Amino acid sequence: MLEHFDPATAEITPVDRRTAVAALIAALAAPALIRGARAETPKGTIRFIVPFAPGGSVDVLGRAVAKAVGLGLNRTTVVENVAGGSTNLGSERVARSAPDGLTVLVASDSLAINKSLFPRLGFDPVNSFEPVTLAITAPQLLLTHPGSGIVRVEDYIAAARNRPGAVKVGLPGHGVIGHLASEIVNRRLGGLSVNHIPYNGGAPASRDLIGGHLDALYITLPAVTSQVREGMLNGLAVSSVRRSRALPDVPTLAETIAPGLDVVSWQGFLLPAGTPKALVQGLHAAIATALSDPSVAALLEALGFDILAEGPDHFAGLIRRDVQTFAEIVQQAGLVRS
Repeated sequence: MLEHFDPATAEITPVDRRTAVAALIAALAAPALIRGARAETPKGTIRFIVPFAPGGSVDVLGRAVAKAVGLGLNRTTVVENVAGGSTNLGSERVARSAPDGLTVLVASDSLAINKSLFPRLGFDPVNSFEPVTLAITAPQLLLTHPGSGIVRVEDYIAAARNRPGAVKVGLPGHGVIGHLASEIVNRRLGGLSVNHIPYNGGAPASRDLIGGHLDALYITLPAVTSQVREGMLNGLAVSSVRRSRALPDVPTLAETIAPGLDVVSWQGFLLPAGTPKALVQGLHAAIATALSDPSVAALLEALGFDILAEGPDHFAGLIRRDVQTFAEIVQQAGLVRS
C-alpha cells in the first residue's frame, strides 16, 4: 500500500502550515545536529519502506516522519508498506536498493532479532545498512478484548495455567519483540504454554482481537493506544519497568507478575550500506528536525512513544548489541526458523 505526499501540490491546512513553519525553522538550525560533519540531502522522491502492514506503530512513525521530512526538505515522499517474511521482505528490498539516499527503511527491533531467527537471511542487519536515526522507544502491551473475561494480567496467567497451550495470543509477527516478551514471561512463571498466532503486522492482529478471534495480544503500545482509551480493548500490562505516560492506569508486568522485567522496543531509520556519509548525516538532520516538530512530537508522545532522535553512531551500537542479546533469547525459546 502506498501513501503519496507531494509538498509542491498538496493543500496545506492551518495545522500543516504551523508544522511547515516549525520544520523550516528547525531545518535552518539543523547544522547544529551535524556540527563538524558535511551533510547533503537526497535529490528526488524519497521512499520510506515500512516492512509491516498499514496501521501498526512502525507505520504510524513512518508516515508522520515522511510527511514532515517532505515539508522540511521540499521533497516528494512516498510511504510504501512491504509486509511479509517477518519484516524481511521490506528490509531486503532496502538492503538491495541503490545507496543514493532515496530509499529509507523504517525499521524496528525485528531487524536485530531476525539475525538469529532466520539462519539464511538475504541481508545482514549490521553490514547491509547505514543506521541513520534511532527515533523512538516504546513498551510492549499485553491486552485483551473486554468481552474475554480476562480483566487483569493475573486473569491472563490463570487462564494460561488452566488451559495449557489453548489461550490464543496474537503477535504482529513470529519472533517479534512482543513474542520475545511473551516467552520471557512464560519462562519466568515456570513454563507457561500459550498458542502464539503471528500476523503480518499489528493492525490485522488488533482487528482479530477486537473481533473475538484471539484471547490476548502482545503489541507495541502506540499501535493500540486509541483503542484502549476508547474501551475497545483492555490493556493488562506494559513491558517497561515504568508505566507509560500515554496509558498511566495500565500497570507494568514488573509490578504485577514479573519483578524487574524491562523489555522496550525501538524504531528507527536506515539506508542501504554504502550510502555516502554526507547523505546519512543530511537525512539524520532532516529526520531529527521532523521528530522535533511540535505536531509530530505531540502525535507520537500522545500515542506512547518516547522520542530519542539519536544519531548514526549511537544507533549502530544499539543494533550490534541487540543482535547479540536477542540471539540468546531466541535460542533459549527455540524460535529459530528453518
